[in-house]
Amino acid sequence: MAAERNQFLGLNEEEEAVAKNIAARACVTALTYPLTCVKTLIQLGHEPFPLSTGRTLIVAGRNAYFLPNAFSYASQLAHARGLGVLYTGIDSAVCSLILQGITSYQTKKYIDQYYPEIGGKPEKVDVEEKDLTDHESFRRQLRFAIRESVVRVATVTVARPLTVVMVRQIAQLIGHESKYGGVFSSVRVIGLEEGPGGLFSGLVPQICGEIVIVFGTAALIYAAERAIVHAGLYEKKDEKSVKVGCLVSCFIGVTLTTFQEVEDLRKFTNLAIPFVVNSFGYPYQVVSTVMAVAGSGQLDLDILLYSMFC
Repeated sequence: MAAERNQFLGLNEEEEAVAKNIAARACVTALTYPLTCVKTLIQLGHEPFPLSTGRTLIVAGRNAYFLPNAFSYASQLAHARGLGVLYTGIDSAVCSLILQGITSYQTKKYIDQYYPEIGGKPEKVDVEEKDLTDHESFRRQLRFAIRESVVRVATVTVARPLTVVMVRQIAQLIGHESKYGGVFSSVRVIGLEEGPGGLFSGLVPQICGEIVIVFGTAALIYAAERAIVHAGLYEKKDEKSVKVGCLVSCFIGVTLTTFQEVEDLRKFTNLAIPFVVNSFGYPYQVVSTVMAVAGSGQLDLDILLYSMFC
């Protein structure tokens, strides 16, 4: 009875955890959305604010002109057009995030249940990294990357129409237009004017970028995991392993003496590596964003590109 009373909206524990995760991500998205808006405008080539001067090496180097950074851009945009303009398209962004979260969860659940051998047989999935050979670890990472790619492709495909709507809502700021209003009305307008192709414009480069990120992340995590194992950080029983472990510890700037500290290092690398790899997917994001406004008809994206807001 107590378990039933504690259920949230009739969800089981796993579904409730997913729902809370999506809600948390939606809150973070809302808080950081002004930067998303600015990033989209920059990707579309809209740099209307004056350049600033400074040193190429902050306090040294030659004098140079610089475009405004994201925070300066957001500040000047809010001053020129009002704070609310930074939240243009936030409804589409939040709806897209919720749809992505649901699709990701359901896709993972589906392939785990019906297609467990996609990417390879699920062998030694729960085995500790230190107990695997290089080949076994490689196969496990490859399997994860393939399955994660399937999930990412399904997720971005389902949510692509809402992403297109968000980009076009933001793009309207360039020409002071109001063609795309709410989420569903905008989906209807694009569908009527351009058909299904318009709703999925820019999907291919987005998928390519996701795959690059997934496999790049898996490759670097594999390299980091095996480096930790071969450095002898799990077992420092002989003098050689102690010396190697100390070298790795000095390189990362911490001293690893316990198993828990090694696990903390693994968690850190698993969190840090995706941030590094995401930069390699950025060119695909730019192409995807530009393609999202292709065929939009009335959007005057070629004007005011290098002029001040008025």
